[in-house]
Amino acid sequence: MKTLKHGVMKTALQEAFSLLEELHPNLFDIHTEKGRTFVNTFHKFLELEKEQIIKSHKDAYLICGFEHSAEDCSNEYYFETYEDQRSNTNN
Repeated sequence: MKTLKHGVMKTALQEAFSLLEELHPNLFDIHTEKGRTFVNTFHKFLELEKEQIIKSHKDAYLICGFEHSAEDCSNEYYFETYEDQRSNTNN
């Protein structure tokens, strides 16, 4: 992830949208029907990502508390939350 001023970081999805806008600026032109449709359709994924990050952070504290290191707890939460879902979709 890219670090912005004052220590603010971009998420992977924000990075992807920045690169996409750089490579295909017409997709983000809200003065066109195509641009408005693209922005309105895909903006919801940025909001979903934000909600997932907030929920993950909160759940990690609820699940692990202070018994484990933050890294161990975060890895455990990630694999339980996302890897298991991916495994189930491949069956």
